[in-house]
Amino acid sequence: MDRIILGKHTLSAIIALTEDEQRIGLMRQPWPPPVMVFPYESSRVRKFWMKDTPSPLDIIFCRAGQVLSVVAGEPLCLTHVGPDEPSDLVIELPKGMAQNLDIVSGTKVKVVYGLFTLARKIELKLSKNC
Repeated sequence: MDRIILGKHTLSAIIALTEDEQRIGLMRQPWPPPVMVFPYESSRVRKFWMKDTPSPLDIIFCRAGQVLSVVAGEPLCLTHVGPDEPSDLVIELPKGMAQNLDIVSGTKVKVVYGLFTLARKIELKLSKNC
């Protein structure tokens, strides 16, 4: 099982590994949406939008194992949101969950991959090298 550790809280999560999974994200997910994690191999400025996402979200941008910022994702909105600094991990939570868990800038964060996802990561990495 995949998990995300945010501060002192451990949450089950869906991990979006491929570009297609990351592009689709939580589109069309009813309330409450699952926790979704978007890990990236490198840090760069990232902006998210909510075009086909009907549920309000807390979008957490992270770098080097720490939360940079928490921004509101508005349902079905085309506005791109996110900080103007590089991130290497983005987490989507149901709106209000970040505040309830006291997730703020500086909170430690860690992705814990389940065996199936680890195997997928290895397979994806090997297929890129071929």
